Amino acid sequence: MLDSKLNWELLGESLDYEKVATLKKTTDYSETFIKLCLTRGIDTQEKLTEFLQPEAPLFNDPLLMYGMEKSVQRILTAIETGEKILIYGDYDADGITSTAILVEAIEIMGGNVSYYLPNRFEDGYGPNVEVFKRFISEENNLIITCDNGVSGHEAVEMAMAQGVDVIITDHHELPTTLPKAFSIVHPRHPDGSYPFKDLSGAGVALKLVAALMERIPYEFMDMAAIGTVADLVSLTDENRWIVKQGIEMLKNTERIGLHLLFEKAGVEISTINEETIGFIIGPRLNALGRLGDAGPGVELLLSFDEEELTKLIEQIQDINNKRQEIVNKITDSAQQKIAEFETLPDIIVLEDADWHEGVLGIVASRIVEKTGRPTILLHTNPDTGVSKGSGRSIEALHLFKALSATEDTLIKFGGHKMAAGLSLLTENIADFIETITTYAASYHQEIKKGNRVRIDEILEIKEVSLSFLQEIDTLRPFGTDNPKPMFGFESVAATQVKQIGADQKHLKLVLQADTDTLDVIGFNKGQAASYLTNNVPISALGELSINTWRDRSKPQLQLKDFKINGPQFFDGRQSKFNPHSIRHKNSVYLFFNQVFFDKMSEQLPVQSMAVLLESDDDIPPFPASLNNLVLLDCPTNLDILDAFLQTHVFQNYYVYAFPVASIQEQGLPSKDIFGKVYKYLYLRKDMAIREKIDALSAYLQVEKGQLIFMIQVFLEAKFVTIKDGVLNPVLKPEKADLTQTSVYQERIKNLEAEKMFIYSDFSQLSDWLKK
Repeated sequence: MLDSKLNWELLGESLDYEKVATLKKTTDYSETFIKLCLTRGIDTQEKLTEFLQPEAPLFNDPLLMYGMEKSVQRILTAIETGEKILIYGDYDADGITSTAILVEAIEIMGGNVSYYLPNRFEDGYGPNVEVFKRFISEENNLIITCDNGVSGHEAVEMAMAQGVDVIITDHHELPTTLPKAFSIVHPRHPDGSYPFKDLSGAGVALKLVAALMERIPYEFMDMAAIGTVADLVSLTDENRWIVKQGIEMLKNTERIGLHLLFEKAGVEISTINEETIGFIIGPRLNALGRLGDAGPGVELLLSFDEEELTKLIEQIQDINNKRQEIVNKITDSAQQKIAEFETLPDIIVLEDADWHEGVLGIVASRIVEKTGRPTILLHTNPDTGVSKGSGRSIEALHLFKALSATEDTLIKFGGHKMAAGLSLLTENIADFIETITTYAASYHQEIKKGNRVRIDEILEIKEVSLSFLQEIDTLRPFGTDNPKPMFGFESVAATQVKQIGADQKHLKLVLQADTDTLDVIGFNKGQAASYLTNNVPISALGELSINTWRDRSKPQLQLKDFKINGPQFFDGRQSKFNPHSIRHKNSVYLFFNQVFFDKMSEQLPVQSMAVLLESDDDIPPFPASLNNLVLLDCPTNLDILDAFLQTHVFQNYYVYAFPVASIQEQGLPSKDIFGKVYKYLYLRKDMAIREKIDALSAYLQVEKGQLIFMIQVFLEAKFVTIKDGVLNPVLKPEKADLTQTSVYQERIKNLEAEKMFIYSDFSQLSDWLKK
């Protein structure tokens, strides 16, 4: 048995099948696709048409945004009079693209414009007083922020006091009190009524440009799409339309930098979609600001100098590679620390002086995905005594509220339900961990369920076709509030399982139901291959896509999670002891050899229990948490083991069956050998058997273990006596059938157990264990 890592929730359990039937009659879509649309609230023919094939541009009038008209007039005046204009952006992909949009547009309109992106480590986030002073001293008369500014009171008000107007364009959460800027352009401005509230920073910049140019500025849609997707804002309504236009622009872009980036990344331009932005463009732009100066990102988008851009692409690629290396290194380090926990805490908090502050959010996301636990990672600076970090959470725990409960231990913090940043004195880390762990404990049961994943539909493999996947593509672009559909498959056989990749970290398999099959790829799930043996039936969930290889296209499932109902059996049999066999936590370790038990029982994980199984009596009760059984050495009696298995049920069975004292090669002595040995012993008196056993074995040419066995049989049959280590024959023994002695019968059972556990095919052995 293997539990899912995520908390599965099926969305379409209460579908209106009358609506399904109606839409099936009035549209050309498949029933499976219509069900998918209904789970997303697209439940009428009109909504289907509006969502999939809108006739008019979904682009609200930018002048509806509070402060827009005032801002436009000020910028036009600055352009006409030749004032120096500074665009002050941010160091992430949204900040880079919004900066590029405003710079390029104002340059086209003849403005005297420059830009500055703050350095994460030197300037911090948002308006910086010293940076503003520097640019004011260079006679910049107008500062326009983009993707930041609503929390920059000090710098903004300092500039305004010196006669330099500041126009804020932003989309982040609004503070209670807004800076006293010349104007603030924000879709959620408290005095405004703009119809769509979830624009990105690049989206707000696009709106400002639209108002300046008095038209829809399609030529900037590519950059707006990058910022919108990369910043994870809602991909609905106006944002969805902007991204759709932007993706078409990217497929036909004249930006040399993007062409070179796509070429370097191996992107086929005709296949560009929101995933290209999310996994190729966005991470490379974000990497710049995470590790240093984000300015090259703007040059990538605006420059037409191919020679310089070629150098820049190499620089960006190197930085992104470095970012990946740093992330992988910190991830490995964090996982090693987590492995030291006896039990996984409700919230994971880790710190290290060697971790790079700029990537801790990415690593925290990976840890959350792997463990299902909210995670906070901190970089400790021994020089300043201050620790800074990032956290990522799951739906069960509101991270901002959790940090609010610990604010007495923090210098500052900010964020929202799923992500946050924080800083604190290093000396307060222990108090912080204690406080936030106590807070998280009240959500233990919900956290334990894991991160919630919503399943759009449970499908049968035969329903998955290329035409269905093409229908799914009409729902693009996918993202926040319009997620890529998640599909489940129940009780299907996992076949052709193998690990792939240079380090075997990925999983490849085929799901099969009767003659229907579906290819599956599981990235970073290679270790799960050990669970998928003997065509085990599994329930799986993941995202469907079209995989094209050598001009052949097939449906493929990208595996996100799976579970196995019923017990699992794992074959770890080897001729030599494997140290990995004693690393299973929450396990009952079953021993059959006293010497081996004495040697190994103290080396087991603390959450486990060692049992020496010599009879079917006096087996201790086990806590419910001990859900694994580990058969460490080879059983010696199938009847005793059978009685144990009948009364104790486990989720997973690990069979190592290390042959501590194998007798299979010796087998059972023949009648002639019994006769030869007995004849020799009958003619001897007062033999010190312990001292003579090696010499006797060599003289009789009988293996020592087998010789000892025969002497034990003679002793039970009363053919000999042994007293104080001295053997004597019984001169007139009663007739006895040696094969009926308990020693002989036990030998038979030992051989049967060895044959089953060491020499049989594992499918036969697992069948026996199941029974």
